[in-house]
Amino acid sequence: MKTVKNSKVSAVWIGWVILGLLLGACVPAATPTPAVVEKPVEVTRIIEVTPTPPATPTPRFAGVTLTLLDNPEGQTENMIALQKRCEEKTGIRLNVEVVPHGEVRPKLLAALANKLPTYDLFYVDIIDLPQYAAAGYTYPLEGFLTPEMRADILPFAEKGVIYEGKWIALPWKAEWMSFVYNKKMLKDAGYDRPPRTWDELIQMSLDLKKKGIVKYPMVFSWAANYEQVTVDYVMLVKSLGGELFDAQGNPVFNQGAGVQALQLMYDMMHKYEIIDPAALTLRGGGKRRDVMLAGQGAFVFLWGTPLLVMNDPAKSPRAGEFDIALAPAGPGGPYSVAGPMGWAISAYSKNPEAAWEFLRCIAGPEGEKFMFLKEGAPPGWKSVLNDPEVSMKLKQAGGDVMLQQAAFLAMRPALPYYQEWSAAIQKAIQEVLTKQKTPQKALDEVAAYTRELKAKYGR
Repeated sequence: MKTVKNSKVSAVWIGWVILGLLLGACVPAATPTPAVVEKPVEVTRIIEVTPTPPATPTPRFAGVTLTLLDNPEGQTENMIALQKRCEEKTGIRLNVEVVPHGEVRPKLLAALANKLPTYDLFYVDIIDLPQYAAAGYTYPLEGFLTPEMRADILPFAEKGVIYEGKWIALPWKAEWMSFVYNKKMLKDAGYDRPPRTWDELIQMSLDLKKKGIVKYPMVFSWAANYEQVTVDYVMLVKSLGGELFDAQGNPVFNQGAGVQALQLMYDMMHKYEIIDPAALTLRGGGKRRDVMLAGQGAFVFLWGTPLLVMNDPAKSPRAGEFDIALAPAGPGGPYSVAGPMGWAISAYSKNPEAAWEFLRCIAGPEGEKFMFLKEGAPPGWKSVLNDPEVSMKLKQAGGDVMLQQAAFLAMRPALPYYQEWSAAIQKAIQEVLTKQKTPQKALDEVAAYTRELKAKYGR
């Protein structure tokens, strides 16, 4: 039995083996896998290359130092910023020597008279043109100015930079004085418009005083030895219908409107008391403006475009209170005074070409646009006035009235002895305003001195 059982198991096992062989025979033969040939993988390397910036050319005048003589009032925050911009652009280093206002002219003339290269650049007021041109103190600009530049300069600005056909300077602050008033104060006093005549100005001022709105409504700066005194006197003479000299160049300011103008100055201060006696020690347009911003004045004459600062909330505690009107009129009309200026190069500069490069940066269209937008300095270039940004800002600053005022501008006389004459006028006015002399006596003395100067200079 045992043998039979083992035989059965063996048979079963053999059967499973045979079945497995048969099933395996039914499976198709496997297709041989072809050998894989490995190819090298090409890797593209991405390399970030920082481009080498083109070499910045060294400015032509890098390393050159120029010297400018100025007073503190000329070195405003914006002027300093413009000077730095021009230093970066030209590579020129500007050395600015700042001295009190009254010392600028003596120091400059001392250097020029001795043909010293102490100063390379300096301001030229229109009143300086005859003297500087006759003495040959300025480097000629004809060789630098292109026809396009000449055509771009405003005719009014040319008067401050050309003398007897010679280009003395580039325009700088081609300006005149504007009559500014506080419209809020006038409204509080019951007025809906500014004064149109000097008589109206006096009456409105008296009303402002009476109502306690402001103690000294009219603001002037009439310090001793200060050119603004002459400026205001010239304006008043023209406004009252007079002239300073006749057709032959003889003085006539000691008669008629000339005497009346000085009497008006005296009366406004002492008779009507609408001008603060402190005006006799006040100097600087910025100081006059500050008096207005402090609410201590209602009327003032200021150079340039003063509303850009006075109505700017960031710069003025009374922004929005001010406006511009035509100057109060006398028999001669609503006259103000023009005072175009320029920037010149010293005839004795050791680097006149570098000085021109810096001058063009400061006083050219780009520099003048910068100064106008920053602080309202009037440009002397047509292209700047036509600039959309400038045009819009000028309109906001009372530009329409300013252009009307341009038709009534008095000019200080072009005299080769202007400085001596102006100093004598300033002294005479001080003597009158401090009650030492009458207007007639003081002006008679200046007229006699002027005739001496005319004989001395031969013109």
